[in-house]
Amino acid sequence: MEPVWEFKWAVWNEVKLRFVPTPIWLTDEEARSDWYAYDLCVYRLEHTRRERNRCSGPYVDPPASDLPWQRERKLRAERARYGLPPFFTPLDAELRKLWTERPEGLVRTLALEVQCGRYAISEIEAIAAEGYWHLQKEHATVAEARQTLGRLRWRLMQELQRIGPIKWERR
Repeated sequence: MEPVWEFKWAVWNEVKLRFVPTPIWLTDEEARSDWYAYDLCVYRLEHTRRERNRCSGPYVDPPASDLPWQRERKLRAERARYGLPPFFTPLDAELRKLWTERPEGLVRTLALEVQCGRYAISEIEAIAAEGYWHLQKEHATVAEARQTLGRLRWRLMQELQRIGPIKWERR
């Protein structure tokens, strides 16, 4: 497994008129996706570099009391939602690589399940988009709205029956 380097970052604070360190560690890709003005108002603190896969410490420091760390709160909420540890979602190419490299049944079954779930989400999103498009018309009725919601509910129920009961605990 290749090392994943993460850093703490310094963000320009308009109130204090200086760069302020973040309480979280982010990779370069995460930082680019989190800050729209990545090149202008953010830089990484090289001395805070650590390998994400080997660190046993917390992913997030306690929030600073004087700053609204929106990203930090969002990360904590995501981690707490299903009680899962943080992980990177495998891309399509990575799933295909797993499929070819690991001929074992369980790994292939998991790769198929992930891909099937992605197709189901795409299909449900298409049903929702079609319903939204129809309901934007001036002559849309409540009956059409019910029909669209019924299709969505039916497709979700199909998927839930396919995967079986879900048992999870909040942590």
